[in-house]
Amino acid sequence: MRQSTTRRTQTWTHRERVIDSQLHPDQIRVQPDPFAPLAGARREHLGRVVTQIQAKGRLPRVCLYALSVRGQEPQHSVRAAAAYAVRHSWQVVTRQPYTDRQGLAEPALRPGWRLVRQQIRAGYADGVVTVTPSVISSRVDEVRQEIDWFGQHFGFIALVVPEMTRAQV
Repeated sequence: MRQSTTRRTQTWTHRERVIDSQLHPDQIRVQPDPFAPLAGARREHLGRVVTQIQAKGRLPRVCLYALSVRGQEPQHSVRAAAAYAVRHSWQVVTRQPYTDRQGLAEPALRPGWRLVRQQIRAGYADGVVTVTPSVISSRVDEVRQEIDWFGQHFGFIALVVPEMTRAQV
């Protein structure tokens, strides 16, 4: 019989933070961005694809993607994504943004996200612009899968509000 080497105990600093947060609930605490480890891979894909497209003498073409909450059109998110694309001199491929309802399944199963992937796969778009990585998914492993998928299909994911890395804190 083999014993697991995984440590399930908490460090004293973690325990101290928990106790401190219970004793002082009014204090503001900064939580690390769970998507920060993905920032490098996502930016690498983005930089590589945009550089190669611009070397060919054309502008990158992008789709805009947002989530609707409680049936409301995500107008602010779409405007922010469109402004980001304009700032970078990218061409938006459709007048209508791609949207899904918040809370739907993993990204690859959502109708709007599937349409974005189809645009990338067919070569009509080079990337997608969305506000934050949590719009793609709240799960880090699913965002990682999407970054990898876009990288395999010569596409990129651009974020209006990028992941917070340790250097930005």
